[in-house]
Amino acid sequence: MNPQLSVIVPVLNEAKYLEETLKAIVDQNTNVPFELLVSDNGSTDDSIDIAKRYANRILSCEERGIGAARHYGAVHANEKSRYFIFIDADTHIPGYYLSYVYETFKTEPELAGFSTVFQFSECSDQIKLAESVSNKYFIMRGKLRSATLPGFNTCVRREAYFKCGGYQNVLLEDVDFSRRLNKIGTVKFFSNVKVVNSSRRLEVMGLLGTLYYYAQLDLGWELNSSWIDKLTKKLGIADLREYIGIRK
Repeated sequence: MNPQLSVIVPVLNEAKYLEETLKAIVDQNTNVPFELLVSDNGSTDDSIDIAKRYANRILSCEERGIGAARHYGAVHANEKSRYFIFIDADTHIPGYYLSYVYETFKTEPELAGFSTVFQFSECSDQIKLAESVSNKYFIMRGKLRSATLPGFNTCVRREAYFKCGGYQNVLLEDVDFSRRLNKIGTVKFFSNVKVVNSSRRLEVMGLLGTLYYYAQLDLGWELNSSWIDKLTKKLGIADLREYIGIRK
């Protein structure tokens, strides 16, 4: 049976997180046919061995960068697949998620793409604060201006994905993609479904750096990414091209 959904997971040395993520995908409670693609960016740990136990296909993307890995997965998805779901290797979806995605696109034909709120898997006060601020930012952004879809959890119609040019290998690739997707259709951020994400970005960047990252998401709509790069370095905040190795 041809898949209706293609779940694309970009990977670069994600053995610590990958198995739980892939298991949550293959264990979905759904009758909707789907395929699971792992787009590997040159892993040297056990990521490939783990992926072999779960993925329908493992793709080898030679161009380094999370934008490139996501796009490589989309380009090589089954041609009959109607919807793409991009899930990062440290993000866990609830058991009904794929059915929810399918029904949402069916009931909202004008919808080009969407994402949902998230919670961190860890529960310290600092992490909960960052989680709350981040989700409120995405919700507010979607209501007041144009929705930004965080790359770790993005769902998009196949035709809309390629019409807007797909993910590109640039800084703040999710902002860049969201900007172009908003130009061709309706984009939303939903608060009625929640995925679970690792707090490792927060651990790497710190609370200030994480909140600044989301501020950059907003700045990224208006400013050239090279300007943001320079500001990041002046403030001494982690270079977003380097945090969590897969990002260029």
